[in-house]
Amino acid sequence: MSTDSNSGEGVPGHGANRSGSASTLLLVGAGGHGRVVAEAALRTQRWARLLACDADPARSIGYLLPDVPLLPQGEARAIVAGVHLSIGDNCARERESGAWGEAPLVSVLHPGALVSNFAQIDPGCFVAAGAVLGPMAHLGPGGIVNHGAVLDHDVQVGRFCHIAPNATLGGAVRLGDRVLIGAGAVVLPGLAIADDVVVGAGAVVCRDLTEPGTYVGVPARRIT
Repeated sequence: MSTDSNSGEGVPGHGANRSGSASTLLLVGAGGHGRVVAEAALRTQRWARLLACDADPARSIGYLLPDVPLLPQGEARAIVAGVHLSIGDNCARERESGAWGEAPLVSVLHPGALVSNFAQIDPGCFVAAGAVLGPMAHLGPGGIVNHGAVLDHDVQVGRFCHIAPNATLGGAVRLGDRVLIGAGAVVLPGLAIADDVVVGAGAVVCRDLTEPGTYVGVPARRIT
């Protein structure tokens, strides 16, 4: 599958995590999600050096994980590196994506993820341990597929979405941009979900969700 080399490093199928020419990976975001991404990046052994920074100065001292030093953001910007936005919030991750100039956005795949040879992962994505991406699934730029989540065949995910742990998207589901699918939620096959929708943990989506908002319950219903 092809990737867009102008917008960063994508990953065409089966977890083949290409780090390009950058021997250093900089993680932007030093919270809990940053630690999860750092652990996955260490396991890939694709980068000679792994660094992290955060907009919060209190999170820019010491180490994110052993062997992953934290730097002040100003110092981090001067380093030539591939960049991964390790920020769980969709809107914050999208905002931050425009703040790093020409630095390539790099995807990180945990070696324990199962990615079809015929899936496509765009630049800046994260796929966690135990996640599954089926054939012809497409994860758009800046997407997160968290632990144990499943994207079945032909799923199409928009920009800066987050599929939380153990969520399931049935075959040919289509997500807009900045969608959050909560932990353990299920979206039935063939459905479409609009931009900026939040599906609550454990919800079951049984129809298209055409308006932004928060949807919870079985079947999922809009509450805000």
